[in-house]
Amino acid sequence: MPLYFFDTHAHIQRSRSGRCPDVANLLLRARETGVRAVLAPAVDRADWDTLAKMTPPRGLRLYVAWGLHPYFVCEITPRESTTIVEELYERVFSASSDLRAKLRAVGECGLDFARARTPDTRAHQVRVFRAQVELSRTTGLPMSIHCVKAQGPMLEVLRERPTPPSVMHAFSGSAQTACRLVEAGHYISFAANVCVENARKVVEAARAVPDDRLLLETDSPDQTPPGRRPAANEPAFIIDVARRLAELRGVDVAEIATLTRDNGRRVFGIDEPFALHEFDGEDPERSP
Repeated sequence: MPLYFFDTHAHIQRSRSGRCPDVANLLLRARETGVRAVLAPAVDRADWDTLAKMTPPRGLRLYVAWGLHPYFVCEITPRESTTIVEELYERVFSASSDLRAKLRAVGECGLDFARARTPDTRAHQVRVFRAQVELSRTTGLPMSIHCVKAQGPMLEVLRERPTPPSVMHAFSGSAQTACRLVEAGHYISFAANVCVENARKVVEAARAVPDDRLLLETDSPDQTPPGRRPAANEPAFIIDVARRLAELRGVDVAEIATLTRDNGRRVFGIDEPFALHEFDGEDPERSP
């Protein structure tokens, strides 16, 4: 039985060494594996234009998120971040109708206190995250949220004002934190960290998330599944994550593919259907 996936978080515009050199074949490989949609989140301002200009192959839908990753926030000053956030607001609100159809989330945004280790840099991350929360509230777009070693502050920001249901990407927290986020209306997305041996905490969370709040992603080019290393990660490897989630939850992998695909369409407000069977088998579009 063919399997069809929605990779809800893949940085296809980037490689391990910087910008991605061969997006066309990367997406063709994904399509051959059964990926029928990818959401590509920005990391910095330069990604906004790069993502807007990308065109997927027939049969695969490409959606984007615009925002400022907490890593990038650590590289700029508070004054610079104010200017860039203002530009983000302006560009989102002035986007063309074609771009608005493609722009489905604010992100990647969030907090990373492993990277921000001083009170000042952490406060800076929180301020920029709050600004992106307000953009989400104003536009109704969900957020694609990064959170590392900052679960408490992140939950505090999300509790301050009601936000659209959003996605905790590459979730690495506890089952208790996952359930609190689900109770607040958010979705929990798992990457290949669930495939890592002895990853007890994330395994417990992967078992605890309700079916209607579960999502699937690769977070490529990072988080390569153990069995694929040393290769860089890519959307075609989503099958590894799906199989592991199916094993952990005691269901068939086809069920994981279907419910995570449907959940992704719901949280990102995607009404149009994905092409499913049309591109099974050999791909004549593949470049040599």
